[in-house]
Amino acid sequence: MAFLYTSSRSLQSLLLTKVHAMNFTVQNRENTGKGSNRKLRAKGLVPGIIYGQGEPQLVSMREDQGVRFLLSMGRVKQLVELTVEKDGQTETKQVVVQDYQASNFGNRLLHVDFMEVLDTTEVTANVPIQPTTNSKGVKQGGVMQVIRRTVPVRCKASAIPQAFAIDAEAMDVGDTFHVLDIDYPEGVTPIVGERNFTILTITGRKADEEEEAAEGEAETETAAAAAAE
Repeated sequence: MAFLYTSSRSLQSLLLTKVHAMNFTVQNRENTGKGSNRKLRAKGLVPGIIYGQGEPQLVSMREDQGVRFLLSMGRVKQLVELTVEKDGQTETKQVVVQDYQASNFGNRLLHVDFMEVLDTTEVTANVPIQPTTNSKGVKQGGVMQVIRRTVPVRCKASAIPQAFAIDAEAMDVGDTFHVLDIDYPEGVTPIVGERNFTILTITGRKADEEEEAAEGEAETETAAAAAAE
Protein backbone atom coordinates (compact mmCIF):
# COMPACT_ATOMS: atom_id res chain seq x y z
CA MET A 1 0.00 0.00 0.00
CA ALA A 2 1.38 3.42 -0.97
CA PHE A 3 0.48 6.85 0.37
CA LEU A 4 0.09 10.40 -0.93
CA TYR A 5 1.52 13.02 1.42
CA THR A 6 0.72 16.73 1.43
CA SER A 7 3.34 19.16 2.73
CA SER A 8 2.92 22.82 3.60
CA ARG A 9 5.10 25.21 5.56
CA SER A 10 1.97 26.97 6.83
CA LEU A 11 0.12 23.72 7.55
CA GLN A 12 2.21 21.37 9.67
CA SER A 13 -0.40 18.61 9.87
CA LEU A 14 0.12 15.59 7.60
CA LEU A 15 -2.63 14.39 5.27
CA LEU A 16 -2.57 10.72 4.21
CA THR A 17 -4.51 9.16 1.36
CA LYS A 18 -4.13 5.44 0.81
CA VAL A 19 -3.38 4.45 -2.77
CA HIS A 20 -3.51 0.85 -3.99
CA ALA A 21 -0.28 -0.68 -5.24
CA MET A 22 0.04 -1.13 -8.99
CA ASN A 23 -0.91 -4.52 -10.44
CA PHE A 24 0.81 -6.30 -13.32
CA THR A 25 0.68 -9.83 -14.78
CA VAL A 26 3.64 -11.90 -16.04
CA GLN A 27 4.06 -15.50 -17.20
CA ASN A 28 6.49 -18.04 -15.81
CA ARG A 29 9.16 -19.33 -18.24
CA GLU A 30 11.62 -22.20 -18.05
CA ASN A 31 14.25 -21.52 -20.72
CA THR A 32 17.09 -19.04 -20.29
CA GLY A 33 20.04 -17.79 -22.31
CA LYS A 34 20.52 -15.34 -25.18
CA GLY A 35 18.93 -17.65 -27.75
CA SER A 36 15.79 -18.13 -25.69
CA ASN A 37 15.57 -14.40 -24.96
CA ARG A 38 15.87 -13.55 -28.67
CA LYS A 39 13.00 -15.94 -29.48
CA LEU A 40 10.84 -14.29 -26.82
CA ARG A 41 11.53 -10.81 -28.19
CA ALA A 42 10.72 -12.01 -31.73
CA LYS A 43 7.27 -12.96 -30.38
CA GLY A 44 6.78 -9.52 -28.82
CA LEU A 45 7.63 -10.72 -25.31
CA VAL A 46 10.12 -9.31 -22.81
CA PRO A 47 12.19 -11.64 -20.59
CA GLY A 48 12.42 -10.84 -16.90
CA ILE A 49 13.47 -12.30 -13.59
CA ILE A 50 12.24 -12.07 -10.00
CA TYR A 51 14.92 -11.99 -7.30
CA GLY A 52 14.47 -11.90 -3.56
CA GLN A 53 12.74 -14.61 -1.58
CA GLY A 54 14.11 -18.05 -2.53
CA GLU A 55 15.40 -19.02 -5.96
CA PRO A 56 15.23 -16.45 -8.80
CA GLN A 57 12.15 -17.00 -10.98
CA LEU A 58 12.21 -16.50 -14.76
CA VAL A 59 9.20 -14.68 -16.21
CA SER A 60 8.10 -12.94 -19.40
CA MET A 61 5.56 -10.27 -20.34
CA ARG A 62 4.09 -8.72 -23.47
CA GLU A 63 6.31 -5.88 -24.63
CA ASP A 64 3.46 -3.39 -25.13
CA GLN A 65 2.22 -4.06 -21.60
CA GLY A 66 5.74 -3.80 -20.19
CA VAL A 67 6.46 -0.49 -21.92
CA ARG A 68 3.18 1.07 -20.73
CA PHE A 69 3.80 -0.30 -17.25
CA LEU A 70 7.29 1.18 -16.94
CA LEU A 71 6.30 4.48 -18.56
CA SER A 72 3.50 4.84 -16.02
CA MET A 73 6.09 4.47 -13.26
CA GLY A 74 8.74 6.67 -14.85
CA ARG A 75 11.95 6.30 -12.86
CA VAL A 76 10.05 6.01 -9.61
CA LYS A 77 10.46 2.86 -7.55
CA GLN A 78 6.93 1.90 -6.53
CA LEU A 79 5.48 -1.17 -4.87
CA VAL A 80 3.91 -3.54 -7.41
CA GLU A 81 1.59 -6.52 -6.92
CA LEU A 82 2.92 -8.94 -9.53
CA THR A 83 0.61 -11.79 -10.61
CA VAL A 84 2.67 -14.72 -11.90
CA GLU A 85 0.87 -17.24 -14.15
CA LYS A 86 2.27 -20.80 -14.15
CA ASP A 87 0.66 -24.06 -15.33
CA GLY A 88 -2.84 -22.61 -15.12
CA GLN A 89 -2.25 -21.33 -11.58
CA THR A 90 -1.54 -17.80 -10.36
CA GLU A 91 0.63 -16.51 -7.54
CA THR A 92 0.88 -12.94 -6.29
CA LYS A 93 4.23 -11.47 -5.34
CA GLN A 94 4.99 -8.05 -3.88
CA VAL A 95 7.90 -6.55 -5.84
CA VAL A 96 9.67 -3.39 -6.93
CA VAL A 97 11.35 -2.87 -10.31
CA GLN A 98 15.05 -3.19 -9.52
CA ASP A 99 16.35 -2.47 -13.02
CA TYR A 100 15.49 -2.73 -16.70
CA GLN A 101 17.29 -2.65 -20.03
CA ALA A 102 16.11 -0.81 -23.13
CA SER A 103 17.41 -0.59 -26.69
CA ASN A 104 19.93 2.10 -27.64
CA PHE A 105 17.16 4.35 -28.91
CA GLY A 106 14.97 3.61 -25.90
CA ASN A 107 12.06 2.43 -28.05
CA ARG A 108 12.22 -1.26 -27.07
CA LEU A 109 12.16 -2.93 -23.68
CA LEU A 110 14.75 -5.74 -23.53
CA HIS A 111 14.76 -7.10 -19.96
CA VAL A 112 13.28 -6.36 -16.53
CA ASP A 113 14.62 -7.27 -13.07
CA PHE A 114 12.07 -7.45 -10.25
CA MET A 115 12.95 -7.67 -6.56
CA GLU A 116 10.47 -9.43 -4.29
CA VAL A 117 10.09 -7.61 -0.98
CA LEU A 118 8.25 -8.02 2.29
CA ASP A 119 6.29 -5.22 3.95
CA THR A 120 9.18 -4.82 6.39
CA THR A 121 11.92 -4.75 3.73
CA GLU A 122 13.71 -1.38 3.60
CA VAL A 123 14.17 0.04 0.10
CA THR A 124 15.27 3.29 -1.51
CA ALA A 125 12.88 5.11 -3.81
CA ASN A 126 12.60 8.38 -5.74
CA VAL A 127 9.26 9.91 -4.76
CA PRO A 128 7.77 12.43 -7.23
CA ILE A 129 6.89 16.00 -6.28
CA GLN A 130 3.38 17.32 -7.03
CA PRO A 131 3.25 21.08 -6.33
CA THR A 132 0.01 23.06 -6.45
CA THR A 133 0.10 25.76 -9.12
CA ASN A 134 -2.33 28.29 -7.63
CA SER A 135 0.23 30.01 -5.42
CA LYS A 136 -0.03 33.63 -4.34
CA GLY A 137 3.04 34.55 -6.35
CA VAL A 138 1.77 32.89 -9.55
CA LYS A 139 -1.56 34.71 -9.24
CA GLN A 140 0.41 37.97 -9.11
CA GLY A 141 2.20 37.16 -12.36
CA GLY A 142 5.14 35.17 -11.06
CA VAL A 143 6.39 31.88 -12.44
CA MET A 144 6.76 28.63 -10.50
CA GLN A 145 10.04 26.91 -11.31
CA VAL A 146 10.28 23.25 -10.26
CA ILE A 147 13.97 22.50 -9.67
CA ARG A 148 13.68 18.89 -8.47
CA ARG A 149 10.84 16.59 -9.53
CA THR A 150 11.68 13.69 -7.20
CA VAL A 151 13.08 13.24 -3.69
CA PRO A 152 15.19 10.16 -2.82
CA VAL A 153 13.98 8.45 0.37
CA ARG A 154 14.55 5.27 2.34
CA CYS A 155 11.67 3.45 4.01
CA LYS A 156 9.88 0.11 4.30
CA ALA A 157 8.45 -1.22 1.05
CA SER A 158 4.89 -0.92 2.33
CA ALA A 159 5.40 2.76 3.21
CA ILE A 160 6.74 4.16 -0.08
CA PRO A 161 4.81 7.42 -0.66
CA GLN A 162 3.14 7.67 -4.04
CA ALA A 163 4.03 11.37 -4.12
CA PHE A 164 4.73 14.44 -1.99
CA ALA A 165 2.03 17.03 -2.74
CA ILE A 166 3.53 20.46 -2.01
CA ASP A 167 0.98 23.06 -0.90
CA ALA A 168 2.47 26.19 -2.46
CA GLU A 169 -0.66 28.36 -2.13
CA ALA A 170 0.93 30.80 0.34
CA MET A 171 4.23 31.11 -1.56
CA ASP A 172 4.98 34.60 -2.88
CA VAL A 173 7.41 35.84 -5.51
CA GLY A 174 10.93 35.19 -4.22
CA ASP A 175 9.88 32.32 -1.92
CA THR A 176 11.70 28.99 -2.10
CA PHE A 177 10.68 25.50 -0.94
CA HIS A 178 13.47 23.15 0.16
CA VAL A 179 13.64 19.38 0.59
CA LEU A 180 13.68 19.65 4.39
CA ASP A 181 10.48 21.74 4.31
CA ILE A 182 8.57 18.53 3.52
CA ASP A 183 6.80 16.93 6.48
CA TYR A 184 8.10 13.38 6.14
CA PRO A 185 6.00 10.62 7.71
CA GLU A 186 7.52 8.47 10.42
CA GLY A 187 9.85 5.88 8.95
CA VAL A 188 10.45 7.77 5.68
CA THR A 189 13.89 9.41 5.58
CA PRO A 190 15.14 11.69 2.79
CA ILE A 191 18.54 10.69 1.40
CA VAL A 192 20.07 14.13 1.03
CA GLY A 193 23.03 14.17 3.41
CA GLU A 194 23.68 17.76 4.49
CA ARG A 195 22.24 19.26 1.31
CA ASN A 196 18.94 21.06 1.86
CA PHE A 197 18.43 21.43 -1.88
CA THR A 198 15.75 23.56 -3.52
CA ILE A 199 12.62 21.84 -4.80
CA LEU A 200 10.77 24.81 -6.24
CA THR A 201 10.84 28.60 -6.25
CA ILE A 202 8.56 31.45 -7.38
CA THR A 203 10.28 33.95 -9.66
CA GLY A 204 8.99 37.29 -10.92
CA ARG A 205 8.07 37.21 -14.60
CA LYS A 206 8.11 41.00 -14.89
CA ALA A 207 11.61 41.22 -13.48
CA ASP A 208 12.80 38.53 -15.87
CA GLU A 209 11.24 40.31 -18.86
CA GLU A 210 12.78 43.64 -17.86
CA GLU A 211 16.18 41.98 -17.50
CA GLU A 212 15.86 40.37 -20.94
CA ALA A 213 14.76 43.70 -22.46
CA ALA A 214 17.73 45.47 -20.90
CA GLU A 215 20.09 42.83 -22.26
CA GLY A 216 18.52 43.20 -25.71
CA GLU A 217 18.92 46.99 -25.65
CA ALA A 218 22.55 46.66 -24.58
CA GLU A 219 23.25 44.26 -27.44
CA THR A 220 21.57 46.65 -29.92
CA GLU A 221 23.61 49.59 -28.67
CA THR A 222 26.82 47.57 -28.91
CA ALA A 223 26.01 46.49 -32.47
CA ALA A 224 25.18 50.08 -33.48
CA ALA A 225 28.43 51.38 -32.01
CA ALA A 226 30.40 48.72 -33.85
CA ALA A 227 28.68 49.62 -37.14
CA ALA A 228 29.44 53.33 -36.64
CA GLU A 229 33.14 52.55 -36.24
